[in-house]
Amino acid sequence: MTTAPLQEALHDYGIEFAALARRAGVDPGLLTRPNARYPAAAVQKLWTLAAAESGDPLFGFRVGNRMRPGMFHALGLGIVSSTSVLAALKRIERYSSLLSTNGRIVVVREDGLVGLETRPHERTVTPTTECVDSIVVGVCRVLEQCAGPSAIPAKVVFMRPRVAPEATYRELLRCPVEFDGEHIAILFDAVAAEQPILTGNPELAAEADRLAAHYIEGMAPDSTAAKVRSLLLKAMPSGEFDQDGIARSLNQSASTLQRRLRREGTTYQGLLDATRRELALDYLRQGRHSLADIAFLLGFTDQANFTRAFRRWTGKTPREFLS
Repeated sequence: MTTAPLQEALHDYGIEFAALARRAGVDPGLLTRPNARYPAAAVQKLWTLAAAESGDPLFGFRVGNRMRPGMFHALGLGIVSSTSVLAALKRIERYSSLLSTNGRIVVVREDGLVGLETRPHERTVTPTTECVDSIVVGVCRVLEQCAGPSAIPAKVVFMRPRVAPEATYRELLRCPVEFDGEHIAILFDAVAAEQPILTGNPELAAEADRLAAHYIEGMAPDSTAAKVRSLLLKAMPSGEFDQDGIARSLNQSASTLQRRLRREGTTYQGLLDATRRELALDYLRQGRHSLADIAFLLGFTDQANFTRAFRRWTGKTPREFLS
């Protein structure tokens, strides 16, 4: 995730960002590049220094309030183009590594609520409280730009203790806030989250997904996800692909493949859907193949199954997409 909101917030406190970056061992010039990735340990040290210099226990909230869709790369465009809050949540889960490679984010359901929860992995560098605060608030702000007041959470849960009056948090997040939780969570009313958003744009969201997938693949060309995607592209026209077969091609068990993909914030089914969706959109734009041929090239048993999948991905049938 970009450090632009951190830089902007520090400017308001009268703190020189470049000097702090050098103290943290990070090249300030690198941090100005929109698509740059930085060592997690160095970035967390930068957050520690910034929070200490600000002297504000709510420093992370101030940074999060400055988050805008473009600061989340292609994922931000995908969120604000989503056709429902639930679709936006699933998009965040799928491309959570664009927010941070420091753990992952999953969609959860509980007691009439649906939302996002964090999950660490064994390589996680523990983020600072302020960094976590900024991501939580930032995600809330961008979701509001997707769906307006209907995207205000039913509640937000933090793992850390409260350091300011409850009213302060409620004012900042406009919802009940809990502390000392087992996971960090942003939860919404499940029924409301499934309601269509009139301003949603499935075509734009699908294009954002394509950009996000390419960016993630470029970040880690040797990742398990990139290898799986490459194998899927080769095997798809034959229809002879499944998770066990892909795992054997990588000389590992299906359970090992699942575990490695989870560490990278994805799943086999998620990669299969994303790859098929991207290819389907490319084939339709090219206009050189019939719908039956596209269904075959994507490994579907028939055109009807392809149409149902395409509607799930974009909210439209292939013919409606072309019209």
